[in-house]
Amino acid sequence: MGKKSRVKTQKSGTGATASVSPKETLNLTSELLQRCSSPAPGPGKEWEEYVQIRSLVEKIRKKQKGRRIIFVGSTKITNDR
Repeated sequence: MGKKSRVKTQKSGTGATASVSPKETLNLTSELLQRCSSPAPGPGKEWEEYVQIRSLVEKIRKKQKGRRIIFVGSTKITNDR
Protein backbone atom coordinates (compact mmCIF):
# COMPACT_ATOMS: atom_id res chain seq x y z
CA MET A 1 0.00 0.00 0.00
CA GLY A 2 1.13 3.55 -0.66
CA LYS A 3 1.98 6.07 1.99
CA LYS A 4 -0.18 9.07 2.56
CA SER A 5 1.52 12.34 1.74
CA ARG A 6 2.17 15.07 4.23
CA VAL A 7 2.26 18.73 3.41
CA LYS A 8 4.88 21.01 4.93
CA THR A 9 4.99 24.76 4.56
CA GLN A 10 8.39 26.38 4.52
CA LYS A 11 9.55 29.91 4.20
CA SER A 12 11.60 30.21 1.04
CA GLY A 13 14.82 32.17 0.81
CA THR A 14 13.17 35.03 -1.04
CA GLY A 15 10.07 37.02 -0.26
CA ALA A 16 8.89 38.22 3.10
CA THR A 17 11.64 38.97 5.58
CA ALA A 18 9.50 39.10 8.72
CA SER A 19 8.18 35.90 10.19
CA VAL A 20 4.44 35.58 9.78
CA SER A 21 2.61 33.74 12.51
CA PRO A 22 0.09 31.14 11.40
CA LYS A 23 -2.33 32.66 13.90
CA GLU A 24 -2.39 35.96 11.98
CA THR A 25 -3.17 34.16 8.74
CA LEU A 26 -5.81 32.06 10.47
CA ASN A 27 -7.48 35.16 11.92
CA LEU A 28 -7.57 36.88 8.53
CA THR A 29 -8.91 33.73 6.89
CA SER A 30 -11.58 33.40 9.55
CA GLU A 31 -12.63 37.02 9.05
CA LEU A 32 -12.77 36.48 5.28
CA LEU A 33 -14.96 33.38 5.74
CA GLN A 34 -17.34 35.27 8.01
CA ARG A 35 -17.66 38.12 5.50
CA CYS A 36 -18.26 35.77 2.59
CA SER A 37 -20.84 33.67 4.42
CA SER A 38 -22.85 36.57 5.85
CA PRO A 39 -26.12 37.64 4.21
CA ALA A 40 -25.88 39.87 1.16
CA PRO A 41 -25.49 43.57 1.97
CA GLY A 42 -28.31 46.00 1.34
CA PRO A 43 -28.76 47.84 -1.93
CA GLY A 44 -25.90 50.16 -2.76
CA LYS A 45 -23.47 48.50 -0.32
CA GLU A 46 -22.23 45.73 -2.59
CA TRP A 47 -19.20 47.74 -3.71
CA GLU A 48 -18.17 48.49 -0.13
CA GLU A 49 -18.45 44.78 0.71
CA TYR A 50 -16.38 43.89 -2.36
CA VAL A 51 -13.64 46.35 -1.36
CA GLN A 52 -13.47 44.91 2.16
CA ILE A 53 -13.31 41.32 0.89
CA ARG A 54 -10.65 42.23 -1.68
CA SER A 55 -8.60 43.93 1.05
CA LEU A 56 -8.69 40.80 3.22
CA VAL A 57 -7.66 38.60 0.29
CA GLU A 58 -4.70 40.89 -0.48
CA LYS A 59 -3.58 40.85 3.17
CA ILE A 60 -3.65 37.04 3.17
CA ARG A 61 -1.73 36.88 -0.13
CA LYS A 62 0.97 39.23 1.23
CA LYS A 63 1.38 37.10 4.35
CA GLN A 64 1.66 33.94 2.25
CA LYS A 65 4.12 35.47 -0.22
CA GLY A 66 7.51 33.84 0.07
CA ARG A 67 6.09 30.60 1.43
CA ARG A 68 5.92 27.37 -0.47
CA ILE A 69 4.36 24.00 0.04
CA ILE A 70 6.49 20.89 -0.10
CA PHE A 71 4.84 17.50 -0.46
CA VAL A 72 6.59 14.81 1.56
CA GLY A 73 6.03 11.16 0.84
CA SER A 74 4.53 9.32 -2.04
CA THR A 75 1.02 9.84 -3.32
CA LYS A 76 1.32 6.84 -5.63
CA ILE A 77 -1.09 4.04 -4.83
CA THR A 78 0.29 0.62 -5.53
CA ASN A 79 -1.62 -2.60 -5.93
CA ASP A 80 0.51 -5.35 -4.38
CA ARG A 81 -0.63 -8.80 -5.44
